[in-house]
Amino acid sequence: MMKNSIVSTGSMCLKSALLAAAVLTVPLGANAQQLDLSVLETKKEERRTIRRLTATADQMRLEGEFSELRLALYAPRDEALLYRKLQVDYLTAVSAAPEYSNLSVMINGQLVGDIELTSGEQASLRSFDLPPGLIVEGFNEVRFVARHKHRVDCTIPATYELWTVLNPANTGLVFDPGPDTAPKLVSGLEVLRAIPNDVTGSTNFRLVQPANMSTSNLDRSLAVAQTVAVFGKYQNPNIEIRPEPGTNAGMDIIVGTRAELSKAGYAVGRTRSGIQGLALMRNPETGRLSLLIAADSRPALDHAIAQFQEALAKLPTTGTKRGIQVFTNKFGYEITPGMSVSLAELGVSSQRFDGRLMQRDFSIKLPEDYFVGDYGKATLSLDIEALADLSNANRLQVFANGAALASAELTRDGITSRSPVNIPLGGFSPGFNELRIEVSSLTSEDEVCDVSSLNGPDRLAFEASTSTIEFDSLARMRVTPSVSPGNLLPQSTADNRPTYIQVPSNDRSSLEAAAQLAVATAAINQTVQPVSIVLGAGDVGSQPGLIVAPVNRLSGPAKQAYTDTLQDTRRSAARGHVANFLGLETPDANEPGLWADLRRYANSAWRNMGFKLGSEFQAQQSFKLEKNDVLFSQRTTDLSSQESWVAFFGAPVKQDVWTVVTGLTGDDVKSGVDTLLREGRLAWLGGDTSLYKTSDNTVLSDRFSEANYFASLANPSELRNSRLVVAGVISHNMLDFVVFMVLFGVVLAFSYYVALRKSGR
Repeated sequence: MMKNSIVSTGSMCLKSALLAAAVLTVPLGANAQQLDLSVLETKKEERRTIRRLTATADQMRLEGEFSELRLALYAPRDEALLYRKLQVDYLTAVSAAPEYSNLSVMINGQLVGDIELTSGEQASLRSFDLPPGLIVEGFNEVRFVARHKHRVDCTIPATYELWTVLNPANTGLVFDPGPDTAPKLVSGLEVLRAIPNDVTGSTNFRLVQPANMSTSNLDRSLAVAQTVAVFGKYQNPNIEIRPEPGTNAGMDIIVGTRAELSKAGYAVGRTRSGIQGLALMRNPETGRLSLLIAADSRPALDHAIAQFQEALAKLPTTGTKRGIQVFTNKFGYEITPGMSVSLAELGVSSQRFDGRLMQRDFSIKLPEDYFVGDYGKATLSLDIEALADLSNANRLQVFANGAALASAELTRDGITSRSPVNIPLGGFSPGFNELRIEVSSLTSEDEVCDVSSLNGPDRLAFEASTSTIEFDSLARMRVTPSVSPGNLLPQSTADNRPTYIQVPSNDRSSLEAAAQLAVATAAINQTVQPVSIVLGAGDVGSQPGLIVAPVNRLSGPAKQAYTDTLQDTRRSAARGHVANFLGLETPDANEPGLWADLRRYANSAWRNMGFKLGSEFQAQQSFKLEKNDVLFSQRTTDLSSQESWVAFFGAPVKQDVWTVVTGLTGDDVKSGVDTLLREGRLAWLGGDTSLYKTSDNTVLSDRFSEANYFASLANPSELRNSRLVVAGVISHNMLDFVVFMVLFGVVLAFSYYVALRKSGR
């Protein structure tokens, strides 16, 4: 039942509220109005419901001549036996030759369908029957393998024109949920791993905040959303903060005291949950979940949320072996330094390849306090056999988070473990990293490009089980400021205090973007971080924390962080003529003359020794904001020399941190964050400043302030870790190191000269 205040909002609001609260309510008194349930129309035609895959269109894009996509799909117990059809909606590039291009679909290793990829401007919809028992309760692996051939072009650049993208709105498991459309109470919390996605592939979390609710309940709702995102590894959260529940696919979160919820029309009676005051309900037609947590007081409410978090942490991960592996590695395989791991364990499949550019993708996870620097390497040993007479122009390239890190020549015999590829550690980021291996396999026949022989013999044989990657010892040192996902939400300097999130009070777009980042970082870091939202009547940014606002609403250090990005001369001031003289800055490629050639040679020599010099930032690029762009910038209070040394050796030092997320308008901030998450670019943020440009889906990163180092090991003064950190610091500060060595050499030579003179020589 609900009170008249909810009924008066109209039939659409009534339907929304019923989905979240009708089954959860108990009689509220004789004067409460009895609702007419006939407003929930029953469809007479055959009803079909789709359980979409947990990915957006950008994450379900299969590129190149061969591409593989593995997704984990959780099947609740009461739906597993109902899944009898898999529906696939796809669009293929016009450059693909349909007679040689196809898409294979497998579930838990069993082939369920093959599609000839017909290119064109219209999407194609196909469905396949599933054998009984193929889908089990828990996680199941859904695997897509696309093979493309170009119609007319045999060059390497032409392979990048080949793609197939799956439409998340119409791709998934189709079933009949039955005639009963009434929302039902759910006893098992495992179903929180099966929140249905919306038509874009995002997971909609609606934090229901009626007008009479306390602002502190929004913090609690956000903590619940973070907890669920960690539990289900929902990497594409779409957060809405509204006074009423939603109606389509997604999840409602309703948190408050019993008195507050009663005023809003909700009341919790007997539930099937083991946690007092917690009720979980699901709509069988849309799959939308509604989670309500109520208690008599705010301390009791916090206790109920803590019980909820503990209950989720104790639940096992169930399903098929393949499905569990995909879910476990969703945010990268956790790397142990010094231990070799096969690419098969990372989810890469072996393959016989008949194209011109083989691409294999996988992800890894490094420690959040991993210290970035070129003090070591990752050794990639590949088992790739050449099956054809390859030309001499073939290469292997390794990319991490979109940047090229290493390359090697491909011999006519292929690549073996006897010729490993060394990848500098400085190219990796703390936490989640996306890697790609590209191997070209051109032959002399490609120069002629006979399109009638597109379906030729295999050229490469790649064995994933005998291909390995191994990391050297990693230095452990937390660096500030940093906008990497592990540091995006700054920790409060006060003990047991939450991170303050500051947004303008009248800007819902910025508020939802802030909540979205809090939930997304919780998912990717697999950690819930307590937060407290502060709504500012004026400009925001004077106090430390996470500040999300348009540029015209920033103040204090937050505004300064933005204005720093407008200074085009920052790098020349830091480096100057000495850096250019020593070859520490890359000369302009078009600069003529012998002096430019000498500096290019010196620059190349430094890089060949394993040092990363300067930034990849190009002079023609800038951090100027445009429509829908979003800027991430972090600044900290300065540490004294004594505090810096104390922090370096592991003693606690408090430092205020401001993380600024801004755009031209609040809507631009929300749109930019939406696109960033949809494109999977959150892990690409780096330095103390990153600009995400939606126009070309790129991330520009740089460092505008001096770095601070905080030891984070149990024994931070351990010699080996300190040695690695010092080596890493040197790799980031080549100018200081070179000047020091030059001065040291001069002093040593002068001392030797004085000693010789005194000895009479």
